[in-house]
Amino acid sequence: MQVVSLDIPSEVGYLVPLGDLHRGDTHLTQRGLDKLKGYLDWVMARPNAFVFLMGDILNVASRSSKTNPFESDKDEYAKSVELFRPYARRIVGCITGNHEQRMFKEFGFNPLQPFCRELGIPYCGYSSVLRIRVGKRSDRRNEFRQLYWGFAHHGTGGGGTMGAALNKKVKLQEIVQAMDFYMAGHDHQLINGTRNVLLPHKGKMVHQRVHYIDTGSFLDWDESYCEEAAMAISKQGAARLRFDGRQAHHDLHVSI
Repeated sequence: MQVVSLDIPSEVGYLVPLGDLHRGDTHLTQRGLDKLKGYLDWVMARPNAFVFLMGDILNVASRSSKTNPFESDKDEYAKSVELFRPYARRIVGCITGNHEQRMFKEFGFNPLQPFCRELGIPYCGYSSVLRIRVGKRSDRRNEFRQLYWGFAHHGTGGGGTMGAALNKKVKLQEIVQAMDFYMAGHDHQLINGTRNVLLPHKGKMVHQRVHYIDTGSFLDWDESYCEEAAMAISKQGAARLRFDGRQAHHDLHVSI
């Protein structure tokens, strides 16, 4: 597990987790690509916005996978590098997904490792802790007003219902505790759940709101294996995390 540190000196900061693109799958249509580029362009237009890649960037179809390797785009790797290269300086990290792990389990090689090297972004393996400081103080050297913590994993298992999908994200806190947010994808749903917990802080118990984020997908549902399996139709897109560095307390807002 790698810790990714991100300092945002602005009063407000943003993070957009992007995953489950499955570049190479025929169901990543121009509609999905345009939506993805919309998020990337939104980030590039704001100096206080960043991206974290959630895995399954590539499709890596095989003879035993649900998608047919003979129907996949043979240039999926090169096109993925080309797609993200203009935005690489805003990508703070990348974790692997189960699709890239297909190649690793078969050949001991994960294509996201050279992908990250080409783009100059951190490859974080299976999971990552994100340490995000927001709102640099002008009166003190290297001090920020707010510190946020998050945990990212690609996700595992099924999640046929919204409740089951969200439960998978809640269970991540059994691995790493006291995070402000937990995020994963894999089931192609776009959901945000919240609840308050009590944590000890400076000799007393304080309330902290925790977000559990299902990070979405960009694939079309029609005529895909999702339609074949009668899987739920989920909203295309990604979540946007907004971190406030102005307040005397935590203020994390998630838009979907």
